[in-house]
Formats: sequence, structure tokens, C-alpha cells
Amino acid sequence: MGWSTAWCSVLALWLLWCAVCSNAASGDGNAFPFDIEGSAVVGRQDPSETSDSGVTLGRLPPAAERCDAGFFRTLSGECAPCDCNGNSHECLDGSGFCLHCQRNTTGEHCEKCLDGYIGDSIRGTPRFCQPCPCPLPHLANFAESCYRKNGAVRCICKENYVGPNCERCAPGYYGNPLLIGSTCKKCDCSGNSDPNLIFEDCDEITGQCRNCLRNTTGFKCERCAPGYYGDARTAKNCAVCNCGGGPCDSVTGECLEEGFEVPTGCDKCVWDLTDDLRLAALSIEESKSGLLSVSSGAAAHRHVTDMNSTIHLLRTRLSERENQYTLRKIQINNSENTLRSLLPDVEGLHEKGSQASRKGMLVEKESMDTIDQATHLVEQAHNMRDKIQEINSKMLYYGENQELGPEEIAEKLVLAQKMLEEIRSRQPFLTHRELVDEEADEAQELLSQAENWQRLHNDTRSLFPVVLEQLDDYNAKLSDLQESINQALDHVRDAEDMNRAITFKQRDHEKQHERVKEQMEVVGASLSMSADSLTIPQLTLEELDEIIKNASGIYAEIDGAKNELQGKLSNLSNLSHDLVQEATDHAYNLQQEADELSRNLHSSDMNGLVQKALDASNVYENIANYVSEANETAELALNITDRIYDAVSGIDTQIIYHKDESDNLLNQARELQAKADSSNDEAVADTSRRVGGALWRKGALRDRLNDAVKQLQAAERGDAHQRLGQSKLFIEEANKTTAAVQQVTTPMANNLSNWSQNLQTFDSSAYNTAVDSARDAVRNLTEVVPQLLDQLRTVEQKRPASNISASIQRIRELIAQTRSVASKIQVSMMFDGQSAVEVHPKVSVDDLKAFTSISLYMKPPPKPAEPTGAWVADQFVLYLGSKNAKKEYMGLAIKNDNLVYVYNLGMKDVEILLDSKPVSSWPAYFSIVKIERVGKHGKVFLTVPSLSSTAEEKFIKKGEFAGDDSLLDLTPEDTVFYVGGVPANFKLPASLNLPSYSGCLELATLNNDVISLYNFKHIYNMDPSKSVPCARDKLAFTQSRAASYFFDGSSYAVVRDITRRGKFGQVTRFDIEIRTPADNGLVLLMVNGSMFFSLEMRNGYLHVFYDFGFSNGPVHLEDTLKKAQINDAKYHEISIIYHNDKKMILVVDRRHVKSTDNEKKKIPFTDIYIGGAPQEVLQSRTLRAHLPLDINFRGCMKGFQFQKKDFNLLEQTETLGVGYGCPEDSLISRRAYFNGQSFIASIQKISFFDGFEGGFNFRTLQPNGLLFYYTSGSDVFSISLDNGTVVMDVKGIKVMSTDKQYHDGLPHFVVTSISDTRYELVVDKSRLRGKNPTKGKAEQTQTTEKKFYFGGSPISPQYANFTGCISNAYFTRLDRDVEVEDFQRYSEKVHTSLYECPIESSPLFLLHKKGKNSSKPKTNKQGEKSKDAPSWDPIGLKFLEQKAPRDSHCHLSSSPRAIEHAYQYGGTANSRQEFEHEQGDFGEKSQFAIRLKTRSSHGMIFYVSDQEENDFMTLFLAHGRLVFMFNVGHKKLKIRSQEKYNDGLWHDVIFIREKSSGRLVIDGLRVLEERLPPSGAAWKIKGPIYLGGVAPGRAVKNVQITSVYSFSGCLGNLQLNGASITSASQTFSVTPCFEGPMETGTYFSTEGGYVVLDESFNIGLKFEIAFEVRPRSSSGTLVHGHSVNGEYLNVHMRNGQVIVKVNNGVRDFSTSVTPKQNLCDGRWHRITVIRDSNVVQLDVDSEVNHVVGPLNPKPVDHREPVFVGGVPESLLTPRLAPSKPFTGCIRHFVIDSRPVSFSKAALVSGAVSINSCPTA
Repeated sequence: MGWSTAWCSVLALWLLWCAVCSNAASGDGNAFPFDIEGSAVVGRQDPSETSDSGVTLGRLPPAAERCDAGFFRTLSGECAPCDCNGNSHECLDGSGFCLHCQRNTTGEHCEKCLDGYIGDSIRGTPRFCQPCPCPLPHLANFAESCYRKNGAVRCICKENYVGPNCERCAPGYYGNPLLIGSTCKKCDCSGNSDPNLIFEDCDEITGQCRNCLRNTTGFKCERCAPGYYGDARTAKNCAVCNCGGGPCDSVTGECLEEGFEVPTGCDKCVWDLTDDLRLAALSIEESKSGLLSVSSGAAAHRHVTDMNSTIHLLRTRLSERENQYTLRKIQINNSENTLRSLLPDVEGLHEKGSQASRKGMLVEKESMDTIDQATHLVEQAHNMRDKIQEINSKMLYYGENQELGPEEIAEKLVLAQKMLEEIRSRQPFLTHRELVDEEADEAQELLSQAENWQRLHNDTRSLFPVVLEQLDDYNAKLSDLQESINQALDHVRDAEDMNRAITFKQRDHEKQHERVKEQMEVVGASLSMSADSLTIPQLTLEELDEIIKNASGIYAEIDGAKNELQGKLSNLSNLSHDLVQEATDHAYNLQQEADELSRNLHSSDMNGLVQKALDASNVYENIANYVSEANETAELALNITDRIYDAVSGIDTQIIYHKDESDNLLNQARELQAKADSSNDEAVADTSRRVGGALWRKGALRDRLNDAVKQLQAAERGDAHQRLGQSKLFIEEANKTTAAVQQVTTPMANNLSNWSQNLQTFDSSAYNTAVDSARDAVRNLTEVVPQLLDQLRTVEQKRPASNISASIQRIRELIAQTRSVASKIQVSMMFDGQSAVEVHPKVSVDDLKAFTSISLYMKPPPKPAEPTGAWVADQFVLYLGSKNAKKEYMGLAIKNDNLVYVYNLGMKDVEILLDSKPVSSWPAYFSIVKIERVGKHGKVFLTVPSLSSTAEEKFIKKGEFAGDDSLLDLTPEDTVFYVGGVPANFKLPASLNLPSYSGCLELATLNNDVISLYNFKHIYNMDPSKSVPCARDKLAFTQSRAASYFFDGSSYAVVRDITRRGKFGQVTRFDIEIRTPADNGLVLLMVNGSMFFSLEMRNGYLHVFYDFGFSNGPVHLEDTLKKAQINDAKYHEISIIYHNDKKMILVVDRRHVKSTDNEKKKIPFTDIYIGGAPQEVLQSRTLRAHLPLDINFRGCMKGFQFQKKDFNLLEQTETLGVGYGCPEDSLISRRAYFNGQSFIASIQKISFFDGFEGGFNFRTLQPNGLLFYYTSGSDVFSISLDNGTVVMDVKGIKVMSTDKQYHDGLPHFVVTSISDTRYELVVDKSRLRGKNPTKGKAEQTQTTEKKFYFGGSPISPQYANFTGCISNAYFTRLDRDVEVEDFQRYSEKVHTSLYECPIESSPLFLLHKKGKNSSKPKTNKQGEKSKDAPSWDPIGLKFLEQKAPRDSHCHLSSSPRAIEHAYQYGGTANSRQEFEHEQGDFGEKSQFAIRLKTRSSHGMIFYVSDQEENDFMTLFLAHGRLVFMFNVGHKKLKIRSQEKYNDGLWHDVIFIREKSSGRLVIDGLRVLEERLPPSGAAWKIKGPIYLGGVAPGRAVKNVQITSVYSFSGCLGNLQLNGASITSASQTFSVTPCFEGPMETGTYFSTEGGYVVLDESFNIGLKFEIAFEVRPRSSSGTLVHGHSVNGEYLNVHMRNGQVIVKVNNGVRDFSTSVTPKQNLCDGRWHRITVIRDSNVVQLDVDSEVNHVVGPLNPKPVDHREPVFVGGVPESLLTPRLAPSKPFTGCIRHFVIDSRPVSFSKAALVSGAVSINSCPTA
């Protein structure tokens, strides 16, 4: 009845609310539907509670802490109503800005609609903000935003949509936006549309492509048109079918028959195969289940019969398979026959090519003969012409000198006429001309035939590699097939052997069966002896009977318990009703407390960190609470029904009461509405809001009551069902236990009966035999088990240590990340006077010795107006120091209402009392306290902020330790850091032994590093549920934390899907502001597979590395002009702009720094890492190969934007370790690192010779160096290291330390003081003094600024510069207090790092050795590790340091980064190293170990043999698999791996030959072993060991040709029988295995080497050589050519100058070019040498020079060979001074316009890498 009444009341209220809402909606005239989802609950304030609280508009009552919901606290302390236009009831104290705007609104007063929504949220109803109708409001809204103009809605469409209402798709897209569910998609025409269009052309609705080009067709132009074949999507190579107009296959181009149609069901065979496999799997499962259910009955017999029939069927199928195998074998034989027939064809083709070549040579010879004859005829014609001219001249001569008579003249004329007629009749010249023309035509025809034959010959030769490769593949397949056949034969033989063995065993079994029958009679005699043995089984049967009886009793007890439980459940309704009401009240109180706690946490924890910290600290307590709650729930299970009934009754009563209240409120609202008719619009709006609020409160109350009813019903019924379910489970478990007992006892009883029968036929001899057999087995196991354990240990030791190391390293990283996150929780803790926290110091104790600084936020409780016991004037705050608390500590306390700073350096306490601001006068919010100690000088700071402005009150008090000590001498294991209090077992020193702290406290920094109370070791008496952290507002501090983030070098931020806020467009832009003192760091990183983008800081300058899939590899953009150095601890605005998908622009502080063009590619990323990245990302293969840095950023960032859209980095879910704000202390540079060539300098007012005191820390491994230097005229004040001794030199007076071991890599502290009586030097705690010779003389104090130096000096030639670190320096000044020097402020910094100190500690055995002085002034020849020195590779390979001295003129190092004991092979067919060996190395057993890395599928790794190659052993790659092979007599043992190892990773390989067995071990995990029958022949090896390749002509006899060629990759750590092999006798085209990016080119290493070009490239009297170089050394031989008669050409570099020397048989002459741009600047430079007889021209880039030498009257063109990169010294003439080989890269080598391929060179000797050149 109560339920019916309650639900009727609820239904009536719901109908009334709906009526009111519909009236309100109809009065608005809204054309859009209601946004029910947008409506949200904005508060839960009960109006009755509001009226009863007594808090109205005005000042808060004294006991209230905050205003009610819907009000905010003004600056004057009053509560004013929130002005949120009815869209929120929460607003910000102070400003009144609205929070959590609902109903799709935004703005400071919820007065605007969100983007994508339209309406008027002020004048209209709250539901006016509706989705833009573009084209449909809810289901099809494709607008980014919209607005009204001239009464119409205007849409700003998303990408891909156009139209006034986004109702159409943009060009290049298709779809129907007006259709619900449809979107605009990009046209896909497979790239075969018109390329002149900026988009692909397709139907705007269906998406079908309109114009398919490139001979394609289809819906998406995805296939070739009819009559064409090829790949239309990828290769786009549709070509015409060569079928005479007939059809052809659209993919392969094979001609088809007329009328042939491609079947549509081509995939039917695939589906049939799938069905067959499915049916086979089902049959296998049925067989399996049948085998598992085998029994001994008739069904089993039938099943066996079925199985026999199945086996018979399988045998039939097996025979069919064998037939197929026979058919396959026949096919293979046919293939072999085909191959055999193909080989003669190939040989015939080769013979035809040879004949063609011979015919061509013959034709060429005949052509040359014809040309010689034609030349001879021409010479004869010239001679005839000369004779005619001579005759003519003679005729003229004689005609002039002799006078003939008329008769003679007439006679001569007649004779001449006859001669002319005879000449005309003969026409000799025409005949010869015709002959010459005919010969020329024949010669031309023969030449064309020769060219055709030559072309055919070249084509034939080009087919040789393809045919050979196919033959190799066939050979490999045949070899595999032969191996498979051999294995099958072996299996068949094994099966036959097994069948024979089974047959023999069957016969033995039959014989044994006969023997058993014979012994049956003997067994009967032993029945009498077995009778006595039956007594024990009988007793066992009685015990089992007892167990069965007990089980029956357990059954009865379970049935009784079940009945009792059912009775209790039936009587649940008769129990007490009071418990329900108490639980309801208690739940209500708990809900109120939880809400209060949530509000407290929300107000003090804006980032959610405190909640995480409290959850972490309450884990164990929560577990105990959950256990106790579970127990209480179990006890209350019997009262469930009555509690539900009472709760429902109470809720009915509440509903009736609130219904009446709601009716009253409704009547009041109607009265107010009637009164408001005559008021103005503002009053109407206000009344409407009040009415709406009342209605909403009514609805909210109803919802809350319904939720309470549902929750209570669900909770209680759920508990009841859960308890009943558990009871049923207990009963079922008992039943199962009983059944299990029966199941166990039944077989036992059966076995007993069987035993009783079997014992009657028992034979004692069989028992004795079994015992003896068991004893022997135990003895054998005792011997075998230790051996197995040893083998297991060996295997465990062979496991890859890198995996374990990587796991340990990963665990350490996770621990460090966890501690880093904990140290950045910027939330306070509430201390109640009993609690305490022990904090991880996080800073090393060595860094605390000379300088210690702690800053914190404090909010002590206010002092009451009247004295009470709750307020304590003396309180302990913190303690940092030794565990014994007698000396070496510092602390903070409150004494007599004043802050007191206490520190002790070994003798007595120093107390610094800050009495200018009593603690009781501090404001009721957080203040900043900082305590600091520099040496013996201490300070305490107090900063009191203002909430209303940025003004601050600052107080400071100083003190000084009176003793001689200056260090806080702590050790890590003896150091504790307590805050707020100490544990009971710790005794504080007397000066700090005060009551524990009461109030809120938050740690800020320790030695300028961020620290937090939540990075604790232990907490004592801390109850987080009661000790709620205090809220604070730090926005008014000068170091505002509103928009900046702090990165500590291990933290990073990740923004996923950056395109959700902006799109990549024609101009893509990233903006960020950074502030850092660090030298190196990763700012931005984006990764997608092998593509990446990185913005880095290197040595204070920006570098951009990126690769978007460019064909030419990664692009490097750097600030080469050094325009913007950003590591000056100031904010710099950085912009990265990517324009038009092909230009990258770097902008710093709105100034253009650098830009570069690249191949047109879009940005392929969606996620971005900021300030760093996880190690698994940084250590990926892609980044390790291209990015030189993996150092996370340290400093501050703010304003990260993508496409001008801001991102809050702390709201990103994967952000790790990033903190709020930018602490100024964290940006101070207290340390500096000097590399032996660096120094820093500053100009300050310091009097170094009068009343001076100063000190600093230093660390070094070098015994000599200048630490500090100052000069004033002739007076010098310096501190230096001399052979490990610290020396202070003041005006020529030296004070030296007694210890000479201060170059041990450990931190040491130096304090110097100068007074009018003495000079004092303190190193650590060793004090030395010297007398001041000017004692009694007054010296004038310096008042001018003077320059001083740290780490070295450019004006001090007698000292070598310092190598190491200097930190925590301080001085006594004339114008400032004592404070630590900020090296960032120094005016002069030369090659100095102000961020970190990469000095390692010296090994222990070096600590007591005296170092020799290896440093000289202004030089640094020490080899200590720099901060960027590489460490161990994750796979265990060590990188080589730069051992070769660096050329001062060169930008690049002469030795790129490489892996130690690893070498790169490849580039030429015979790249290799040769090693000599002893005959004893290859005995009966030889074991080799090697490490390899490659991406090639074929190549020779190792080869050794005798002279005839009959005995050999080899390891090579074939199809990516490792093959180990050697001979055993005339047979070959081959072991091949199943997996491929050409994955570009390092692999360890061990291959062992032991007599006739072989073993191949890969990565210590995979072991392959094979064996052949032993051979009596001796195994002898005489030749060298070949590594990486073989000499020409070797190994072809034993290895397939594709694997004979050189291995392409890296090999290292070669070992023979456990000993390393390192010294090669000969090296051909082998270089160190370089790490890092590579590019095309030939690299000549520092080890020396050269290339000899093949005979087709020679230089003689006339040639032109051009090539590009990128040197790593300023001197070296580039090109050399020589002849046997002493003539030569030599091109070399000497100190950056390019020189050409020539000898043409007369004398030497040369020319040179000194380029303006340094050749060794790390860039490519072009060099050209042109010779024309005695003229030589040299071009270097754009600079030209030439020389004219003497002319050789008898020049001979010797066509001399060409050496590149070096030349053997034996070939150099005495006049040509020896030059070292070239070091660097050469590419694009051209001779007479013909490109030279070094891979085809005649010889590559030494350390030369072909086609692979390191870039860094």
C-alpha cells in the first residue's frame, strides 16, 4: 500500500513538472527541438535548507567558510549571487566568473554559445543554444560554427563541405550531406585522373570517376582498359596488348582465345580449400574425443572397427598422395630434363655471341683496312694535284722565259689538245671517286652490322646474370628437393627399422606370454604365503568404511545446515526495524562528509595530484576497511527485508512532505508571476530565473529521492542475493567434496579386491626384480641429475644478458619516473601537532656540503584572540642532517612566535632569529620561507604575498658560523630529512627539540630542485581523511604559475591527435616558448614508423631534423650563422612553419633564422612529444640512426600552440613528471664545466687583497689546471692545481695543500681568505696558512670593478686551462651580501657548459697513484670522457672513441663514430679480410664465434680451405638464412637455419666442427646439429682465413655463386677456439662499422686505402677529371697516375690547398688553388682537373687556376692507370714527396664525361667503403 501511494505521488509531480516545462517551451517560440542532453544539473541546494541556513546576500557569518551554491565571495568578503544567465550555479570567488557552463554555453557569464551552436543564451531560454542547422541541427551538422546575418543562418563549413548550409560536398569529394548518415568522402581515382586538376574528378553523389586516363577504366579507374594490361593502381603501366587485336589477360598480358571470358568464380578453389580444412579440423576433433573416450566395451569394439576402416581409407588416400608424389617427381625430372636441354641452348647462345663478337672484330678490321685504302687514295690524289700544279708552274715559267716560233706554238697546242682529249676520254678521277664511294658505303654497312652484332652480344651478356640467377634458384630448389627426398628416404628406412623392431618385440612378447603360462602353476604355490599379507588390506578396508560413514554424517550435517539456513531466511521479515533507520542516517552523514571532503580537495587540488597521493597513502587502511565492511555485511544479511520495508516507508513519508513543500513553492511562484506583470523587463527576467530555479530544485529533489530509492534497493537486494548465492556455493562445494571422496574411495575398494586376488598368484622373484630395477634407476638418476643441473646452469649463463639488463634498466626508469612524479606534487599537507613526514632528499649529499638551500610554503594556524591550549608558540618545522643529531645538521623552528633558522657544522649551533615579523602576524594564507647556507654563511628569508596584488613583503636575517668549518659533512646512509615532526625513536638536538608543527606546509625546492612532501619515505601519525590539505592561491606571487610548465630533464608531455584542434594546411605552424640554461635538449618530437620530426637544442642552438619519407633521406636544418642562442635562461619564442608542404622555416623571437626546401610531402603525424619522450621511443632504430641526441629538456615551457590553438599540457593523459610554474631557483646556473680550452669571466666590485673570503667546489680527473685567476697590475691572485695539489698564489706568496690527490674525480671544497695578517687556504677540512708580508701596511680598498676568471684565462700563459667542474662559488663583496654565483650572469663565457658536470670518478686502483703532468699551457691532450661521449650500446657493443687527433681545420672528426672490433664489408664483390693461422688451429675440433648484422640475403661470411679446395669449412648467407658447411671426406655436411637473420640486428653465431659432426648455435638459444659417418681421410687446411668475402675465383667449387660474393654488413668479435683474431694480414674494401646516418659516396678511412680504376678509365695526354669531395683531413692524396718512364699526374691537398703536379717527360710543373671557403667545412666541394698536352687547369668550386708546362717534342700517350684516395709509396718518384692517404668521402667521379663506378674497380685496397659514406 505504501508503495502504491509513493509512486502515485511521484507520478503526479512528474506530470505537473512536464506541464510547466511545456508551457515554458511553448511561450518561447523556439523553432528548434529541446536539447535535453544539454540540460545538466548545476546544483543540489535544497530551498528549505537555503532558507533555514540564514545566509543571505551580505557578509558571511563568522562560522561560515564559503558562500552557498549560486553565490560567490567578493573581494570585500560579501556573498553576491552568480550572474550566469541561468546556465550555471557555480562561479569563481573574487571575480564572479561562471564555472561549468551548461546547455552548450560558454563565456565568463555563460552568455555565449559554444562553437558549432547558435542561439541567444541571455534574452532567450537556456535551450536556445542549439546545434547549427548545417544542413540539419542534430543528425547532420557539418559546420565548425555558424552565425545569423540579415535574419538568416550562415554556416562556416568544415573541410570537404560547401554551400550556404553545408549541403554539398566540396570539389574532389562525393556524398550527400542531406542524407542522414552520409558524409563527404574524398574521390579515389587511383591517381589516374586528369593531373592538371588540383583534385580528382568524380561524380559528386556516387563517387564514380569521370575521366580515366592512362588507358584505365573502372569505377575508380582501378584496372586497365580492354586491350591493355598492367597495374593501374600502383605501377600505372597499362600497355597495349600484343595480340593482334585479340583479347589478353588484364594483368599479365597473355593472349586469350577469342570468346574467352575470365570466370567470375575464380576464388571458388579458395573457399573449397577452406571448407576442406574446416571439415578436416572437425574430423580431427572427433577423432581426438573418440580416443579420449576409449573403453573396453562393445562400443569400444565398434569404435575400433570404425577406426580400422578410417585407417584403411587413410591408407588409400596415402597411396593417392604417393601417386601424386610420384607424379610430382616425374614433373621434377621433366624440369631437370628441361634444364639440361636449356643448358646447351645457353651455351649455344654464348657461342653465337662469341661468333658475333669475332665477326664484329673482323668487320672492324676490314673497315679499318678500307679506311686506310681510302686515305692512301686521297694521298695519291693530293700528289697528283701537286704534280699538276708543278707542271702548270713550269709551263708558266717556260712560257715566260722562252720565245717560240708560231709553228712550234701551234704544234704544242695540238699536242696539248690531244692530251686533254685523252684525259677527258679516260676520266680517271671519276672512276677512283666511284671506287672510294663504294668502299665507304660497304664500310658503313659493315660498321652498322658490327654495331648490330655488338648490340646483340651485349643483350646476350645482359641475360647471363638473369639466367645464372634462375639456374642458382633452380639449383637451390633442387638441392632442397634432394634434401627433402633424402629425409623422406631416411624416414622410410626409420619406419622399416621400427617395423622390424616391433616385429621382433612381438615375437618376444609371445614367447614371454608362453613363459607366463608356464609360471602360472608356480605362482599358485605362493598363495599360502600371501594369506598373512591380507590382514593389512583388511584393516585398510575397515578404515575406508569408517571414512564412508563419516562422509554420510557430513551429508547429514550439510542437510541440517541447509534446513537451518532456509529457516533463517524465511524468518528475515521478523527482525528489528531500527537498524535500517540508523544505517540510513549514517549513510546520509557519510555522504555529507564525503561531499565536504570532495569540495575541500577540489578547492586545493586543481590537478588531482593530492587525491592520488591520499589514495596511495590509504591503500592498506582501505584494504582493512573493506575486510571489516565485508564482515559487517555478512552479519547484517539477516535484516535485509525489514530494512528495505522501513526505508521505503520513510521515503514515502519524505515524498509526501516534499510534495506539499513543492506545492507551496509553486503557489509562491505563481503569486510572484502575478506581481511581476507590471514590472520592467529586468524584473521579469529575474523572476523567471527564480521560478526556473525553484522548478529545477523541485525536479532535482525528485531525481535525488528516486536515485536514493533505486540505489538502496539495488544495494540491499544485491547483498541478499549475494549471500544466498554464497550459501548455495558452499553447499555445492560440500556436495562436490563428498562426491570426490566417493570417487577416490571406490577405486581404492576395487583395487583392494584386485590385490587380494592377485596376491594369490604373486611371485616373490618378480617383486625382487622390480626392487633391484628401482634401486638401479635411483643410482643412475643420482649420477645424471647433477650433470643435468650443470647443463641447465650453462644454458642459463648463455641467455642474452642484454634482455636482463634492459629489463633492469626499464625497472629503474619506472622507479625514477615514479619518484619524479611524486617529487612534483605541489600540494600541501596538514600537520596536527602529532604527525611527521620523512622525505627523500633527492639531491646528493655531496651537493649539500658547500651549499644548502630549502624553500617551502607555510600556513600556521592563526593565533586565537584569547589564549587557549590549542595554539603553541614554540614548534618544530623541519630537520635535515645526521641521524645522531649531535652535529652536521640544519633545521627550522618557531620559538617565541618567531621563525628561527638553526645550522651546525660540527661544533656549535648557529641560530638566526627572524624577529621582524612574528608568526602570529602572518596572514591566513601561505607565505614563502627560504633558508640558505653558503659555506659558513647563513640566511633566512620570509616573503609575505598579497592576494589582491603582486606586492610582497620581504624579510631577511643573516648569520655566520664562528668556527673554522665550512662544510655540512653528511653521508647518504646517515642522512635524514624530517618535516613537521619526528618519529618517537628519534631525538632532536636541544635547539630543535620542540613540539611538532601544527598547520599546513608544502615543500618547494631543495638546492634549486623541485621537491615535494609526497616523495616521502615514511609518514607518521598522518590521517589523510582528517588532515585535509589547505587551499592556496599562488597566482599573486611574482613567479606566477598560471601558464608555464617545468621540465626537470626526465619529464615529458604527450599530445595525442593534435588534429582535433587544428588541421594540417598549406601553412602548418607550431609555436612554443622555452626558457633554459641547458646546452642540449629535445624540444619537440613526432614519430610515425620510419618518418620523424625533431626540434632539438645542441650547444645552445636549435637544430631541426625531419624525414617525411623523402627519397633523399632526412633533412637537417640548423642555425649555421649562430643567430639565436637560447640557453641564456630567458624566454624565447620559437616557431616552426611548414609552408606549402615543401619548405621548413625556423623563427626565433619573431626573427627568421633559417629555412630550407625539401621534396613535397605532407606532414604524416598526429601525436607530438614535448620536452622529451619515453626511452622506448628514443631508443628506436629510426631515431638512433638519425638523431644525435636523446636528452630530455630541462627548463620551462609555455604557450605551446598548434595552428594557433593552445594546449594545456597538464590535461594530457600521458604527460609524465611535468610541474606547474617556472621556479626561478631551478634556472640558476651554479655549476660550470670546462673542457681544457674554456673559461668564464665577470666584472664585479670585489676587493681580493683586503678582507676577502671566497670559496667554490671543484671536480676533475686532471692533475693540472687553473681554477681561478685575478690580476691587478703586477699583483696576481690565483688558485690552481699542480700535480694534484691545490696552490693559492697571492702576490707571489704560495700556499699549498698537503694532499696531492685532489684530481680523483670527487667533489672538493676550497675556501680562501685574505686578511691584513695572513693568507688562509682551506681544502675540504684541511686548513693551511701563510703570513701576509704587507702586515701593518694599510692598503686602499678597491672600489672599481675588476675582471676575474674561472677555469682558465687568456692572459695567463703559465697555467694550463682547467678540465672539470666548478660549482657553488661565492665571494664577500662590497655591494652585495654573500650568495652563490649565478654563472649565467657572467658576461664572458667561452666554450663552457653551464648545465651539467660529466666528470666520472676515477677507478679505485688509480686513487693512490700519482699522475704525471701531461697538460701543457693552452693545450688539452687528456682523454677524459666528454658529456656527449657515447656509452655502451644496448646490445653490448662498445662504441669507439675518437682516438685520432682532430684536424683543427676540419669541421668533421677524422674518425666517425664506430663500434669497437666490428667492421663493415661489402660494396665490391671481393670485399674481405685475410688472416693467417697455424695448422694446429684446425685439428679434430675447431670452434669459431662471430657477431654479424646485415640486411642482405646472400653473402660469404667465413671461408677457409686447402689449395685445391677439397677440404673446406664455410659459413655464408643464402636467402637470409645462415648455412654452415664443411666436408667429411667426399661428402658435405650442411646445417641451415630455419629463420632468417637479415633483419638488421646483431646476432651471435658459434659454429663448431668436431670430426664428422657440426653444430651451429645462434644467439645462444637455437642449437642446430648434424652428423655424417666418419671418414678416415685427413682434414688439412693451408690457405688463409677469409672473412667477409673471398679472393676472386675462390669458393666457387663449394658454394653457390650468389653466396660467394662479399657479405654486405658488419662483422665483429671473431674468435677461434676462444681466442680473439684481430690482426688481418690483408684488407680489401673494409672499414670500421660506423653508427649513424649514411649517404651515397665512397669513404676513405684514416687506416688508409686506395682504389685502382679498371682499364677502361685511363688518363693520358688529354683528359678531364671531375669529382666531389668532403674531406675529414686537410691533407691527403686525391688522384694519382704514373707510367713506367717516370711521367705522372698527382692531385693532392696540403693544409686545405689543392695542388696538381705533372711530369710530361721533360720536367715537373704544377698549379694550385687555395679556396676562400675551407674545403674541410663538412660540405661537398667540386674539383675538376683538365689536361691538354702541356696545359693543365685546376677548378675548385668556382675558383680556377692553370699552368702551361714545357712542350714534349715526342709525346707518348701511355694511357696510365688511375689511383684514387691514395697510392702505394713504392710507386712515388723521388721528386714527389710522400703524402698521406685521403680521409673523407668522394662521389660523382667522372673521367671524360664517363661516370666511374668504384664498385667495378680493378682493385680496392685497405679501409675503403664503397657506396657508403658517414655523414657525421
